[in-house]
Amino acid sequence: MRIDFELVKTILLVFLVSLSLLLTFGIWTYQGDYEPSSSSSATDAELNGEEETKKNLVQPSQVVMHDGNALLGFSDSQDELEVFQDISQWALYDFDIIPEDEDIEIDESSHVIELIFPTSIPSSLINEVFTTDDSMLYDSKFKRVYIYADENQSSQQVVFKNREQDGISIRASVQNMTQVVEYYNRLSLVYDLIPFLEVELANNSSVYIPENEVNIAGKQFRYETIDPETTNFRTIFFRRPSTIVNTRNAEGNQVLGDNQREVVLNGYAMEYTNFYPSENQQDEQESSFERTANTGDFLISSSIEYINSHKGWLTGQGIQYRLFNLSEVSNKVDYRMVLENHPVFSRGNEGLSMMSVMYKNLDEYQYVRPLIQLTKPYDRGQTDLMSGQELYDYLQQTDRISFNQIIDIQLGYRMEQQGQVFDFIPTWCIQTYAGWEYITTEANAITQGGETNAMGPN
Repeated sequence: MRIDFELVKTILLVFLVSLSLLLTFGIWTYQGDYEPSSSSSATDAELNGEEETKKNLVQPSQVVMHDGNALLGFSDSQDELEVFQDISQWALYDFDIIPEDEDIEIDESSHVIELIFPTSIPSSLINEVFTTDDSMLYDSKFKRVYIYADENQSSQQVVFKNREQDGISIRASVQNMTQVVEYYNRLSLVYDLIPFLEVELANNSSVYIPENEVNIAGKQFRYETIDPETTNFRTIFFRRPSTIVNTRNAEGNQVLGDNQREVVLNGYAMEYTNFYPSENQQDEQESSFERTANTGDFLISSSIEYINSHKGWLTGQGIQYRLFNLSEVSNKVDYRMVLENHPVFSRGNEGLSMMSVMYKNLDEYQYVRPLIQLTKPYDRGQTDLMSGQELYDYLQQTDRISFNQIIDIQLGYRMEQQGQVFDFIPTWCIQTYAGWEYITTEANAITQGGETNAMGPN
C-alpha cells in the first residue's frame, strides 16, 4: 500500500498546532490547586526571625519591693527579669477568689514583692507563666501581683490583683513560704536596690519611678531591611503573588494588593489588611476560640501563633518583644520592642517599635510591624535625664501636659534613624488620654533635646 507522506505531514502538523493551543490555553486559565490556608498567610514563607512563647512575651515591666514604708526598685532593670524568672519557679497552689469585703493591704509592716505588668493579663495564663498545680480554674484578669514575704501570712500569700472596679482578684498559697522570706531578705544583698517614688495618676492607678538619678544607657544599631519585593515576603501575605498589583496611596506609600488583601509600606514599617476573611478560616478560628473560651487568651495565643508562622520575631542584640497592650474591645494585641527591659517608642510611626495584630471575625484583620532587623550595636554618649523627683515636680508645674490627664509614665527609649544607624535615646515617656509623648523637658533643653514631642495615640 502506498503511503501519502504529504497527508501524514499535514495530519502531524494539525496535531502539533492543536496541542500547542491546548497547552497555551491551560497556562492562561490555570488557577493552581491551592489548599485553604489556616491563617492569613498562604505558605510557610519566613522572615528569618525567631519563634516566641507566651512565657517569654508575657513578663512584668517592673518589679518593686515594699519594705514597710520604703519602696525599693532595681538600679539595673535587667535584674528584674532575673528575679521574675526565680519567682515564676515557685510552686503555687490552693487558688481561690478573694471575697469582695476582704481588703488587699500593704501597710508599714508589710514585706511584699510587687510585679507590675504592662496590661491586664487573662488569669488563664497564670498556669503558663507561673508554676502551679491544677487548682487555678477562675476566669479573671490581673495587672499586678503581690507576693507577701511573711511566714505568718495565712491567706493571700500571693494575690493576682484585678484593677477593674468590679473585677475578681485571685489569691494563692506558696508551697515553701520560708523560701520566699529568705529570698526577699537576700534581694538587698544580691542586687543594687534604689528608692522609688510612687506617683498617683488620673485613672485611679499609680506608677513607680526612680526617685533619684536613673540608670539607663543609650545604644545605636546598624540594621538590615526586609525586601518586600521578594517572593518569600509576598507569599507570607498573598496566596498568589503573581496577582499582586503595585500602586501608591495618597500619602505616596507603596501599596501591594490583590482583590482581598493589601500591604502598605510606610518607610521601614508595614501595615497588612485582610479585607475578606474566608469562612473556612473563621470556622477554624471559632473552634480555637471555643477551646480557649476567653477572648484575651484567644488574642494572645492566636497572635503569637500567627507571628510564629512566619518567624516574625526579629530579636537579638539585647532587643526583645513583650506583650504591651491587650484590648478585648478592639480585638487588638500589641507587642512592644524592649531594650534591656525598657520599652522602645518611635515618634510618628509606632510600626517601627511595635507589632500589632487586630482580629475581625476571629481572623487576622490587620497586622502592623517593622521591616528591619537591628544588627551590630554601638554605645552612644551619655544622656542626662531628670530624676524621678525632678520629673514629678516638672509635670506638676508644666502647662504642656495636664497632670490629671496622665495615665502612665515609662522610662524608655525613643527610636530615631540617624543615617546608617537607629539611635535609641533614653527618654521619659508619658501617656495621656491623647497618646504617648516624650518628655525632653524645656527645663534642661541641652541635655534632653528641647520640647515635648507627641507620638500620637497608641
